[in-house]
Amino acid sequence: MLPRILWQRLFGWPSDTTSEPVGLSPVPRTPTTSVSPEDPVPALTDGETDVWLTEWQVEEDGFDVVVGEHITWTLYESDQPWIDLILAVPRTVPLQRDTDDHERSEDELSTRRDLRGVVTRIDQVSVRFVSSERRGYAAPEPRAGQQHSVSSLSNRRPHHGDVAGWIVRVRS
Repeated sequence: MLPRILWQRLFGWPSDTTSEPVGLSPVPRTPTTSVSPEDPVPALTDGETDVWLTEWQVEEDGFDVVVGEHITWTLYESDQPWIDLILAVPRTVPLQRDTDDHERSEDELSTRRDLRGVVTRIDQVSVRFVSSERRGYAAPEPRAGQQHSVSSLSNRRPHHGDVAGWIVRVRS
């Protein structure tokens, strides 16, 4: 908003606004939500397995799952080296839900298996992406990913960086 005197000099007639000129006070900022420390992950019990869900597939498909839900999923061997790269606290996640099975090789398709059970836990995995040696390419900050327990994929918690995926614990 222009001060009245400047408005009159620029446009030749008085402004119809009654407000005073804007002061030099700082722009009000929305407070940033603090991020809680990573949640501890309990050990697997008999009949439980952890499954990786990739965030871009969850987003693309509008997929959601909640703790307590009965599921039947087709799964494949997970990309454990990727999970090892991003997680600050190591965790074995043997399987992943992949909706792009038509892009899998014969070897990858041979790891296919079905899993039925109840979702007992969901962990949101977030990581910061940093510049890599390859120009224009961002890579996850190694072993800096955080896990925060949530009740569903749509119930996101404050986090650093970007949500990279989800680890869903299923009891069969």
